[in-house]
Amino acid sequence: MLRPASHLHDAAPAAPHHLLLGPDTHGVTRYAGEVADAARAPVVRDVAQLVPGAAVHLHLTDRLLGRDPLDAAAVVEQLARRVRLTVTLHDVPQPTDGPGFAARAAAYGRIVRASHAWATNSWHEHDLVDRWSASGARGIVIPLPVPVPAGLDGRAGRPGRAVVGAVATEPVVGVFGFVYPGKGHRQVVRAVAALRRAGTMASVRVLGDAAPGHADEVEALVRTGRDRGVPVEVTGRVPEDDLVSALRGVAVGVTAHRNVSASGSLNSWIAAGRRPLARDGAYAREMAALRPGTLNLFDDATLVACLDAALRRPTSTWTSPAADLGPRLEDTAAAYRAWWATVR
Repeated sequence: MLRPASHLHDAAPAAPHHLLLGPDTHGVTRYAGEVADAARAPVVRDVAQLVPGAAVHLHLTDRLLGRDPLDAAAVVEQLARRVRLTVTLHDVPQPTDGPGFAARAAAYGRIVRASHAWATNSWHEHDLVDRWSASGARGIVIPLPVPVPAGLDGRAGRPGRAVVGAVATEPVVGVFGFVYPGKGHRQVVRAVAALRRAGTMASVRVLGDAAPGHADEVEALVRTGRDRGVPVEVTGRVPEDDLVSALRGVAVGVTAHRNVSASGSLNSWIAAGRRPLARDGAYAREMAALRPGTLNLFDDATLVACLDAALRRPTSTWTSPAADLGPRLEDTAAAYRAWWATVR
């Protein structure tokens, strides 16, 4: 349970107030609350409750602060003039963002310059900030934790299969998370179509729903599957209590998004004991080095072959019980506390 600001005696000395903005259903807000709780930090929901000059930490993506990235930057600048502000940057801008990239990059540069200190969740993101938003700026990197459920059975599960009526039929390839352009869903459908043409039957299960404003992507995805003879099931949002069983209930998990900065969906696969196929890139390689044996890399030329190999060798899609899945949330909180103690 999150500790409100009135419980200041419960807060660790090195933990600043945590300003939580947005609904708890938003991934960044939810994660901010988890870090605050683990770090025993006082939580504030209303900027008006902040005492001028107080140490405050904010986990942010520009979309939580305004529709226009430059408006979001202005919000942070105003806040930083009032309190001693540190920030964790999420959804760091990169050129694959599309038409909004320039405005987002400029906004993040302003946010970095306004803050007393800043953090990212990966060196990949830190480098993006340096290259596109705030050249020469130096922050700290504190990786996202893997939220391994208590009592999770570390043994490999049974390969997930599509069910028609009461009969389990084809193995299922799963893609988890919101559906939006660049997330890789269509590429996965095309790869499964290639497998089917070669005689390896499989279907696709989308564990999630359309991102706001992208309902057309789900329609296009289902249409692509129909045109290519691939059964595509879209589950809609998976309730939190059902997520682990849903991720363990497919034959192969894939994270195929092209413009990943830091991936909560990748960590969710790992937390469920799965070893997903992950698109090769700077972030994926960084995570593969951080947690050896927890993912299998692919690129555009190898996805079909990697899917085929995973379907033929199901044990390769599960992590070993001996794999190091750190950092855990308590490790992340300790890293934050140590960092805050140095920047006050």
